[in-house]
Amino acid sequence: MIEDDRPPVYGIVGLGAMGGGMAAALIAAGHPVRGLDPDRAAQARARARGVFVEQDLSSLLDSANIVIVCLATPKALTDVYATIAATPANQGQMVVECSTIAPDRARDLAAVSRASGRRHLEACMIGLGDDAAAGRLYYFVGGDMRDLDAARSFLEATGRGFAHLGDVGSGAAAKVLNNAIGNATMLAFTEAIVAGEAIGLDAKAFVCAVAEAKGAGMSVVFERRAHWAVSEEAQPPGPLNRKDMLEWGRMMDERCSEYPILSESLRVFSRMPEAPGPIRAYAELIKSRLGV
Repeated sequence: MIEDDRPPVYGIVGLGAMGGGMAAALIAAGHPVRGLDPDRAAQARARARGVFVEQDLSSLLDSANIVIVCLATPKALTDVYATIAATPANQGQMVVECSTIAPDRARDLAAVSRASGRRHLEACMIGLGDDAAAGRLYYFVGGDMRDLDAARSFLEATGRGFAHLGDVGSGAAAKVLNNAIGNATMLAFTEAIVAGEAIGLDAKAFVCAVAEAKGAGMSVVFERRAHWAVSEEAQPPGPLNRKDMLEWGRMMDERCSEYPILSESLRVFSRMPEAPGPIRAYAELIKSRLGV
């Protein structure tokens, strides 16, 4: 068992793009990392980075004193927290929940952790897999300040900064809203690009001009995604965009109609085909309505 005053041993549940990237950043900072993932390719990548891959969650819980959970599906989260609930906690052990989930779900998972004798912090990630590996994530944190202090080495090794927003659930709410802003932005700039084409602008030249000008139309989302509206390459599918907007809808519930722009974004994403990706799909939808 790991004692509370020992140096942190990190256990990461979920070694995909984000979890695997965080593992790489922690190892680069000199921290020992244990990991768990059912995917053999993810296991191989983690081993190549220096992660000790555990065979099951019980072994990881026994060996780590800070357990990072970074999972993509509700079922995976349910299974992991069922094991957490059934496994005795190491002294002072903490769970840091990094998955993108709704605030009520975040509070439910925190209750499971705490009932099992563990501390719990939510650290909602802003960034991509490359940002995780390079230690450039930003975190929306929810939980007790004492738990934040205990997890500070994790936040500093994998991130460029964080904001403590309140109790557990506040970070999740901020992440859902942050992603909703990004999704609405994608729809807005896609409409603008198609509108430009309709009045005779060269779409590729317009996208380049907005990016280079760095004016009111420019954003991180535009910089990373706008080219998909004009590129001939296939855009990767965007199931997470739909998932994020559905999370916003669930969070706001009957109040959705009070926010017409985000409500319309929810409607569009919920009906949009997963392929050829959200920006390309929306551009094609608009053009089909216009008869272009």
